[in-house]
Amino acid sequence: MPGVEKQSALAQRLDRLFEEIRPEGSAGRRYTHDEVAVALHDIEPGVRVSGAYLSALRNGTKRNPSLDLLTVLAQFFGVSVSYFLDPGPDEQVEDELDLARVGHHPQVRNLALRALELSPEGLAIVTQIVEHVLTTNRAQGVAELDAEVPDRRSE
Repeated sequence: MPGVEKQSALAQRLDRLFEEIRPEGSAGRRYTHDEVAVALHDIEPGVRVSGAYLSALRNGTKRNPSLDLLTVLAQFFGVSVSYFLDPGPDEQVEDELDLARVGHHPQVRNLALRALELSPEGLAIVTQIVEHVLTTNRAQGVAELDAEVPDRRSE
């Protein structure tokens, strides 16, 4: 049955967003269903959804969300609505998730926005620095650097 496969893909993709997009970065806590439901209502008050319904969508027991709900979910998680609707190639899905991760990690988002102001030479230097730090972390066996960096603006 083709419709069941699509719904299964929808549940898998929604589950993946909950697993991978986190409010404090990749090693931080996960969003709760209720927390997302409240945020969706804040984004679009006309969309009514509960944490229980999001849980049912995520595990595949509910299968027909409205386009309005999918649109606001996409907006919240920082992906395009086609992430849910288009059975595009895995590479496209990975690109969407990478961008969403940037959007939900305040320090990474700030770095990315500041990088937009750099000259091509400056960007090349910053890229070299990041590559050096990543290489050093890998050599030391550090999987991820998720330590909170103090906000220097408050000093």
